[in-house]
Amino acid sequence: MLSIDPIVHVTVTSSSAAASPTVFDTPLLLSALPEEDFREELRLLSFDSAAGAAAELSALGFAEDSVPVQTARKIFGASPAPSRLLFSLYPRESETPAEALEAVLEKTSAFYGLCLAGEENAETLCALARAVEAAEHPMVLFVPVTGPVSEAAAPGGLLSALKAASLSRVFAFYAESVSAVGAVLGTAMGLELTHPDTAFSLCYKTVAGIAPSDLTASEVRTLKDLSCNVYLTRGYTHRLLEPGCLTDGARYDERLYLDRIAADLQEAAVALLAENPDRLPQTDDASAQFINRFSSVLTGYTAMGVLAPAAWRGADAGPLSAGDPVENGFALWADPYDDQSEADRAAHRAMPVHVALTLAGSVESVVIMVNVQI
Repeated sequence: MLSIDPIVHVTVTSSSAAASPTVFDTPLLLSALPEEDFREELRLLSFDSAAGAAAELSALGFAEDSVPVQTARKIFGASPAPSRLLFSLYPRESETPAEALEAVLEKTSAFYGLCLAGEENAETLCALARAVEAAEHPMVLFVPVTGPVSEAAAPGGLLSALKAASLSRVFAFYAESVSAVGAVLGTAMGLELTHPDTAFSLCYKTVAGIAPSDLTASEVRTLKDLSCNVYLTRGYTHRLLEPGCLTDGARYDERLYLDRIAADLQEAAVALLAENPDRLPQTDDASAQFINRFSSVLTGYTAMGVLAPAAWRGADAGPLSAGDPVENGFALWADPYDDQSEADRAAHRAMPVHVALTLAGSVESVVIMVNVQI
């Protein structure tokens, strides 16, 4: 499958990110094998159940208590759970995880969340995270953070390294075991599968298959200050994933929906070019047709609760200045073709269509004011 990027390219700039797979509810699990056991047909496997994954991995020599088998079980044990898991094996001695990911992307981009089925040092994980960041197709890397909090948060530790790298596509999760991150990955993919028409947030979700961490309030603050997610018991009964953020502080769901919007706008543009029985002229009428298609796409995201009307708070952009109302949560415009350069006209390029979005956000804390008259 060849990319449609050469025809329609989407760039996302956030005032506070991405090309396009069309599958946002499928996880990828990367696992290493000894060089002598690797075969190219193991580069990409697909499972639709925990039992199927365990059986095939057992046939490949993985024990029931191995990290790959346990991670796959936790992915499928999520509630809701994804319907499919992609699994990729790579030769440990001759490939890094980043190189293994590149090899998978040569075969498919039909996944969104991924994690490693094994322990790696901070340097290797940061290299993989940078590969995720630089990839043509958007995705999010789920990274388990294990061991004492003081070590994970220390200068030179994993969390400090991820934070220092200014990475925007890493979901760090403090866990008792490496495989526990599979439960969070499975939950994220399962929520996307079961929310095709409504928006969701990972914050405060219950994660099936793992126990909450026993952390002090100070340890929780330390982890959250480094944008690391935790699974806690609040009060006596509430088991909650907090805060559902990536290592740059952005919320996972906001990154997901920006990626989905970029993909849908790209598909809408290609569909307009492919379905049009006549050629689209390099005139303002063509811009109007693209804007009309894109407006239909974005209206759907407003209905989902991803976008919402708000005052524009970003830098001045096209017709928008600070404080201007953005109706329906989006605004679209294009510069006139009279301003097009000769080079762009000769290359048969369209005038860029600009899109301004105001996200609906999500409530994560509440203040209750109680006034009492005695």
